[in-house]
Amino acid sequence: MTSTQRSEICGLVAVHLVLATAPLGAALLLGDFNDLRMLPFVWALSSIPFSQIMLLSIWVGMAATGRILPKILFAFLATAFLVVWITSGEVLGSTERPPISIVSLYFQNLAIVLGFFAVLSSVMVGTSRLVGTIRFTKDTDLPSNEPRFQYSLFALLAASTATALVLGLVRMSRVEIASDLSQTVVSILLAIVVFFLNMLAIIWATLGAGHVKSRLFAAFLVSIILGFSMSVGAGQSPFSEPWWLFAAGPLIVVVPTAVVACTLLWMRRIGFRLVTARAEPESDNEGCAPR
Repeated sequence: MTSTQRSEICGLVAVHLVLATAPLGAALLLGDFNDLRMLPFVWALSSIPFSQIMLLSIWVGMAATGRILPKILFAFLATAFLVVWITSGEVLGSTERPPISIVSLYFQNLAIVLGFFAVLSSVMVGTSRLVGTIRFTKDTDLPSNEPRFQYSLFALLAASTATALVLGLVRMSRVEIASDLSQTVVSILLAIVVFFLNMLAIIWATLGAGHVKSRLFAAFLVSIILGFSMSVGAGQSPFSEPWWLFAAGPLIVVVPTAVVACTLLWMRRIGFRLVTARAEPESDNEGCAPR
């Protein structure tokens, strides 16, 4: 990794340190989270820390560099830092006193976010064995020369399976006879699947082989559709609530995806790509990913 690349990555880290405070900014600037008119803005700002969780999961699970234990330790510290702002936003943005202490609320949120990160990272590790790893490559002109769209039987089967899984989880989350605990578990599973699919789509669009613009359009279309699936799974409907509130539901998914896309596009600019083993076997010793 060159000094220029290190400085570029340090700049990205600095930007994300500022973006991590978005939940606190939502609480301070927008006031009560229970105000329906403010909910779309609160959703957008409060969801930004999930972009950092997505990036950490990609870095731990797919970046071909460094030892795994230092990466996990750094990810843990970064997650603990993010949860500070998430908890602060919850406390300052609520007019009611929390039923538990702020310290207890912090550790409760930390356990939830760490679990979310652990599952995403584990899945990304398995995914890297199928689609490749993210690393620095000098052959940055190759992706633009490949065909605009490529489909395979495996890709169609994967897309069909993902669609069936999302629809099944949405249906299960809307079952009225289910207990609160089971609905909570299904909602968490739906969120994990949605963010995982968004991560795959945005990696494919920004770092994969092909034309970036057309792939970004497809990736954000997928993100919007998945965002609406989460809204439906959460019980929102354009017929029972203001239409603009239902239309703003996908912001919870689209905003983090946009932040991840901008970050990975910046990484693409300095030479990082999604590289398969057969595409560039000689780059194993040269590979480098953001630290």
